[in-house]
Amino acid sequence: MMPKEVKKYKLLEVCELVAGAQATKSETGIFPIYGAGVNPTGMSDSSNCPAGSIRLTRKGTVGNVYLHVEPFWAEDACFIVEPKEVIDKMYLFHWLLMKQKELAACAEGTIMPGLSLHRLSHLEIEVPDMEYQKQAVALLEEILDRSEWFIQSIPVEIDLLQRKTQGYLEDYINKLKNTHNLGG
Repeated sequence: MMPKEVKKYKLLEVCELVAGAQATKSETGIFPIYGAGVNPTGMSDSSNCPAGSIRLTRKGTVGNVYLHVEPFWAEDACFIVEPKEVIDKMYLFHWLLMKQKELAACAEGTIMPGLSLHRLSHLEIEVPDMEYQKQAVALLEEILDRSEWFIQSIPVEIDLLQRKTQGYLEDYINKLKNTHNLGG
């Protein structure tokens, strides 16, 4: 699988970064509010991002990338990444995931670091033709699905092995007791 063509772009040529906005929290809200962290900071009655949005943290924990499967409210501590026509959304998402260290290096400031659009504008991305992008995403998704299944099965296997070990230990102790009782 080889791309028909690959073009180099600056990151901000293939996507727009839209800053989040101040949220109004609600006790009865149904939409999670996300800022710079992995967990929601509260709930809102409305959303400003549809399902499938890519969130890039821009303050505090700079450069983390998330894909949201449900609508949510994006606070001002993050950007919403909106791909342009030249790039597939999921291809861009996977590229951003792989470049989180480089994204974090685009931070400015020491007390409360923030992503610098100027620095981000210098990041380069190689963009293959759309057909190749979609094939690459399909392959990545398949690999991720398989690895997720494998990772989820590990605790189950550990539990089974621990139970077997406990059973063997109990059998061994019982045999020792029986041997001791026979000799005594």
